Formats: sequence, structure tokens, C-alpha cells
Amino acid sequence: MEGPYTRALAENISQSAFSKLPASVVEYAKLLVLDTIGVGIYGASLPWSERLRATAQAMEAPGKVSVWCTPLAFSAPTAAMINATAIHAFELDDVGPGGHNGSVTLSSALAVAQHTGKLSGAELINAVVTGVEAASRVNDSVGRIPHEGLGFHNPGLMGTFASVASAACALRLSADDIVHALGHAGQQAASLMFTHHGGMGKRLLAGQAARAGTFAALLAQNGFTNAPNVFEAEYGGFCAAHTGNQKPPAYDLTQINRDWGTKYRTEKIRFKMWATRVPNHGTCEAIRQIRKNHPAPVEQIKQVRIRLGRGYLQNVGWAYTPTTITSAQLNLYYVCAIMLLENDVFTAQFTEEKIRDPKVLDLIKRIDITNDPKMDGTGYAEGNPVEIELTDGTVLSAWGKVRGDADNPVHREDVADKFMKLTAGKLTSQKQAQIIDLCEHLETLDDVSALIEPLRG
Repeated sequence: MEGPYTRALAENISQSAFSKLPASVVEYAKLLVLDTIGVGIYGASLPWSERLRATAQAMEAPGKVSVWCTPLAFSAPTAAMINATAIHAFELDDVGPGGHNGSVTLSSALAVAQHTGKLSGAELINAVVTGVEAASRVNDSVGRIPHEGLGFHNPGLMGTFASVASAACALRLSADDIVHALGHAGQQAASLMFTHHGGMGKRLLAGQAARAGTFAALLAQNGFTNAPNVFEAEYGGFCAAHTGNQKPPAYDLTQINRDWGTKYRTEKIRFKMWATRVPNHGTCEAIRQIRKNHPAPVEQIKQVRIRLGRGYLQNVGWAYTPTTITSAQLNLYYVCAIMLLENDVFTAQFTEEKIRDPKVLDLIKRIDITNDPKMDGTGYAEGNPVEIELTDGTVLSAWGKVRGDADNPVHREDVADKFMKLTAGKLTSQKQAQIIDLCEHLETLDDVSALIEPLRG
């Protein structure tokens, strides 16, 4: 029953503090909060968010925790689920170490803040960063096996641990309680990739992780215990089960606490400028480069050739059939075609009409996506190559490098512009400016209720 790695992670979470964070990490976290709020405000107006709210209204009495952009309030786990789903509602939320970070950390920490009554801006920043750091290390312990090999949605799995770590910080849980909270979180962690191919289920994956993590922390706060070895257990433990119970083990427990407090993964978070899964971003960037240098008309394109590693080919390279907007956002054939036609992949590129447009379907016939074994096992950060052959025999090529983290950044003004674009018509200009200013000076807030207030309906 001994769980030294679980215990060490619990102690790291309980001992985390804003005062220990490097200034660059604080600034990056503040930018993450702004980006997360912007995509959540946009997502709250979408049909799947409306249906989720209606379901919650039908099954749960009002509570203390606000649902963004509405007058509704529910329990902390339910509100965290609804807000995280809104954040993840249109493939515009960040991605990076551990998954879709803002959706599960910010939603959980703010839910706990309203549940308990008070949380400072500095404590919120620490909670968000701690969630990212915890989930990224759990992710490292199992590699990419749950995501690529077994058909799980990695952010939904690891997001549960990001959520529970953030909620535990906001609740100021002891290390003893966090051991149990980690067990509760691991017990609930789940996300299946089949949801990518239709319906609204994909939108809920971040939401269910936020709900599970918030609920896990609250259970532990109230004395509900669990086994202390969620990561170490050889039968039914998180690492063993989600790597297929292989012998010898396919996981590395030493990664769970590696470099804690000395190396921060938070600055590896990527802010999305395209409304699609991040494995598609390399192709978008490559096409952007090619079009900038060689603006050939689409009619002159004979063939587009895209190479991917096996895991990303599985994730985004399935044969395109126009079914739902969700499926189109995840499918590289559609994303490539609409990028070539409209030179953008944002909210306006995903409508019921466009995903069935004959021009899109015709162009897709000229797109060839194949596996390059040399790229197997590489991460999305490395990007991928794209070749465009024209009817006159000219071949245009570029390697699309995924933008968005501190090494290949989008800038503060890019994130602010994205926030303004997503919230236009949904917030007054005064509220837009207020939220940007609050995020800019977040560490100075005595109480984050000042940030929650402009998000009410």
C-alpha cells in the first residue's frame, strides 16, 4: 500500500506557493487566465454549452458557484464542469504539458474560490501553475501510451490531475488530504477518443476532468479517504492500467516529481491561434508560409501532400465525411482544405454550410495524408512538412512549426486581440477592458471575486 511517489506529489502540491514562482511563470500564467476566459465566454454561447446547462438545471438545485455568462449557479463540481466545457467548446483553448490546461485549472480553482468564500489573485495564479505542473509530470510518467496506443484522450485523463491539484491548492488541503484527493481523481480519470468522430461528446472531455478533480478535492476535504498509491499500484493503479498493464512496466514513476520547483512546464503551454486540434496546426502554419511566398490560386493545385507520425495520423487523418462541426474541427483533410480556400481556420470557417461545401469536398480529393515512420513518436511541437504540387509541375513546400509557447511565441497583444475578437458582441467594451486589466494585475487582487463578477450573466 506504500505510495512514495503519490506522497511526494501531494507534498509538492501542498507546499506550493506564489512566492516561489519565477516572475516569467507568473506572467505566462496571467496570460493563460486571460486566454481561458476569452475562449470560455465565446464557448458559453454554443449549442452544446446550452444543452449542458439545461441538463444541470433539470437535475440539480441552484448552488453558490457561477456559470459564466449566465445568472445560473450550481455546486462547485457542476459549475466547474459547465465552465470547462465552455472553455473547450470550440478547440480554441490552450494546449501543452498535461493537456488543455486553462479549462481544467482555472475552472476548478475559481469554483473552489466561490465555494469557500475567498481566494486571492496570487493564490489563483499558484493554483493554476500547480495544476499544470502536476498534470504534466503525471503525463510524463506514462509517456504517450494512453493517448496514442490505447485510444484515450490524453487531456481528459491528465486534466483530472491538473484539476485536482488546482482545487487542492485553492482549498489549502494538507498533504495527507491531497494523497486521498489524487486517488479519487485517478479513480475518475477517463476520456475516449471515439468522441472525436461525431456528436457533442468531445466538448465535454475537459468538463468531466474539471468536475472529477474538483469533486475529488472536496471529497478529501470532507474526510473521504482512498488508497494512498494511485500511481504505484501494479494492479489497477493509474499508471499500470493506462499503459496496458505491460510487463515489464511501460511507465516511469520517477517522472512524477522530477524537477519540481526548479523547472516549470507552464511556459510550454501553447495559445491557439487556429480553431482546430493542435496536431493540425503545423499544416496550417506551413500553408500560411507557402501562401505568403507563392499565392497560387486553389484551382492550380494538383495535389497536397502531408506527412505525419502514426499517432497524429490516427488522431486527425481519418477520411473526411461531413457530419458535424466538431468532427470537421478535428479532421486534417477539412482543416487543410479550408485553410487553402480562406487562409484562416477560426470561428467563421466552421459552419454547417462550409463543412459540406462542394469546393471543400473537391479540394479534399487532392489532399494526400500519409504516415512518415521517421516522425513516429515525435510531439506536435515539432510540426510537420507540407508539399503543394501545382498543375504546371511546380512543387511548393514548407515545414510548419507549431506556434504558441515561450520558445516560438504568440505575443501578449496576440492573446489580447484574440480575447477581443472572441468576446466582441458578448461583452461591452468596458467589460472587455476591465477583464484584460484584472488579468494584467491579477497578483494584486485580494479576492478573485472581482474577476468572477464581470463573468456573470
